[in-house]
Amino acid sequence: MFEQRLKILLAMMGFALAILVVRLIDMQIVHAHMYEEQADRALLLRPKTLPTVRGSILDRTGKLLVSDEPCWDIKVDYGILSGDKDYHDAMVKRLKHNNAYGRKLSIEDVERQFNNDIDRMWEQLATFFDGGTDELHARAREICDRIEAIREDVARRRGFSAPVREERMSHAIVEGLTDQEQVDARSVLSPYPWVEVEDSTKRVYRGGAPLAHILGQVVPVTAEHLQSDIFAEDRLRSLLGTDRIGGSGIEYSMEAQLRGSRGEFHGNRAGEVLTSSPPVPGEDVRLTIRSDLQSRLYEMFGEQIAPLPYSLSGSIVVLDPRNRDCLAMVSYPSYDPQTFREHYNVLRDDTRRNPLAFRAVSRQYAPGSIVKPLVCLAGLITGKITTATTFTCEGALFPSQPDRWRCWAAAGTSMRKQHGPLVAWEAIKYSCNIFMYNTGQLLGADTLTNFFDMFGLGKESGTGLREEVPGINPTPNFMESIGHPLTPGSPRQFAIGQAEVAVTPIQAANLMASYATGEYRHVSLVRTDAESPVWELPGSPTYWQVIRRGMFGVVNDTDGTAYTQARIPIDTGYVLIGKTGSAETVPAPTAYAIPYEDTDGSERTAVIYANTMSDAIDFLLYDHPDATFDPRSIEVAERWPSEAAEHGRKHSHAWFVAYMQKADANGQPLWNQVPHVAFSVMVEYGGSGGRVSGAIAQKVADVLLEVLGPDLDPDYVAVVDDVDHVADSGAGVGP
Repeated sequence: MFEQRLKILLAMMGFALAILVVRLIDMQIVHAHMYEEQADRALLLRPKTLPTVRGSILDRTGKLLVSDEPCWDIKVDYGILSGDKDYHDAMVKRLKHNNAYGRKLSIEDVERQFNNDIDRMWEQLATFFDGGTDELHARAREICDRIEAIREDVARRRGFSAPVREERMSHAIVEGLTDQEQVDARSVLSPYPWVEVEDSTKRVYRGGAPLAHILGQVVPVTAEHLQSDIFAEDRLRSLLGTDRIGGSGIEYSMEAQLRGSRGEFHGNRAGEVLTSSPPVPGEDVRLTIRSDLQSRLYEMFGEQIAPLPYSLSGSIVVLDPRNRDCLAMVSYPSYDPQTFREHYNVLRDDTRRNPLAFRAVSRQYAPGSIVKPLVCLAGLITGKITTATTFTCEGALFPSQPDRWRCWAAAGTSMRKQHGPLVAWEAIKYSCNIFMYNTGQLLGADTLTNFFDMFGLGKESGTGLREEVPGINPTPNFMESIGHPLTPGSPRQFAIGQAEVAVTPIQAANLMASYATGEYRHVSLVRTDAESPVWELPGSPTYWQVIRRGMFGVVNDTDGTAYTQARIPIDTGYVLIGKTGSAETVPAPTAYAIPYEDTDGSERTAVIYANTMSDAIDFLLYDHPDATFDPRSIEVAERWPSEAAEHGRKHSHAWFVAYMQKADANGQPLWNQVPHVAFSVMVEYGGSGGRVSGAIAQKVADVLLEVLGPDLDPDYVAVVDDVDHVADSGAGVGP
């Protein structure tokens, strides 16, 4: 009985085993392909992102200034760039397992071959790069430093240290290859599995140096960028450590619009796309700038200052007073934005010309006499003076103290002007210091700086540019904060645009636009449909006419301070309404001598080219991070202008601000017509505002009429007709 039961049990087990074997044969042999396909469909791959493109930047007329263009990049694994030992060991084992160098090699031989391949890789990479292997290694160090900073920042926020995703990625070490170059690169670099050639985009900047400061640059993402990312919660728009972000100019200020959104798709191992979302390109940005006007003014400015003995630099800003659109914003000299990265060190060390400085918005200067119309207007509005008030200029405010509180000196002499009795409009025409001293004293610093505030002094102009500084409105609170309490002489100094008061060229142009319209507005650099807010400035039409009449006389009366240099021909249909300004300044530091002790204990002195002591210290520590020094021992090694510095002389920046007023056939202003353009000219160390900047202003007027047409229409274009001649068109170009 027992044996029979055992046989039945064994038969049942054998039958079950047979069924199992048959089923396995069916699954693994007969229908293996079908089940493999089902498994592949079931196995999802990690979501893959699709790159986006950054929005383009266009000028006022729609001309393309900046865009992403397709190219190819050579990328290298982070483990190779950083020399990570774990990556190194894992790669050696992988190469050994794959018999990359032959079956019979030992692990030591594989490692030796791997190290040789890395050396050859750098040499071959250099054939696709202009800078050589040293520059490539420097780029690798920059990438590693940046990723390490990201890792440290993430560790601080997490509370523990762990690898970040950028350490598992490859990074572009050579960028911007052409199609043919990428074919060559793939062929040469194919033996190295840690190198790949991928399609990419490069940022192409058109228009060259004239537009470089306005457009700005994109820069590699840093830990600070990741931490402050405005799209950090958006998985497809948030920054990756391999991205680039706007670092300056419009690229920075319009980052939210220019940055696109990555696409994404989910697939399986069968190659099927299960879900996908396409990338969304960034929005285009259209500027208020006329690139043709910008380029012409930049070229003209360089030609005009070339013969000057000390001036190497300056700025021109052109606004539409009606809405404060910025039509041109020249900062001279500039640089080629397409080669900025390669030439950065040379540009940085050029501390005389300072081509990296965005002078139109980032440099603040004493305004000098360009504030005198505002001082007179403030006096009239407050009743401190009237249209008939007379002050007599005898060359000094106090005749018994002829060496203090003086009027300005005649060109090339030490003789002080003696204008005699003057009313307000005459004081503006002659730019009389004595009249302004008296008016400033009557107003007092509090009232005067309140009026400065109304006209935008001490406030950013509204461009949104990160480089813009607010200038200085020396209010009583400000003076107290810097440890220079107001004195009885302070409002006198402020009234002639000296002492602590400071403005940027864009503020100076906006000041002139306010003189022209009686309104204050923010400056616009990007075209939008929104109307900018308007602040109506105080003052009766009579008072406004006083200052405008004075500024008309500056240029158009034979005894005005800019008649010879700035007056434009009557047949243009316009007159310049303007104001000269010569603002005293001192030679600026261009290099610092820093005594320091090196790591070996030796004492050295480094001469660092920088415009500020803090920059000089930063540059020293970058080259010698372990150096020790006493900040009190740092001295200025060089100044510019050098000749003025050697003789302890002061110098002057040269201002001219103006607007173009429509005029009748006799050259008399048609005051009832609103001007279309206002502008400022600033020449660093130019000396006389009338002789130097006034002469440039005349050239500015010529360029404006040529580019914007006889109606000074910001949207004017010249249309080429079918018979190859130019036909003028005043048709506006839409936003």
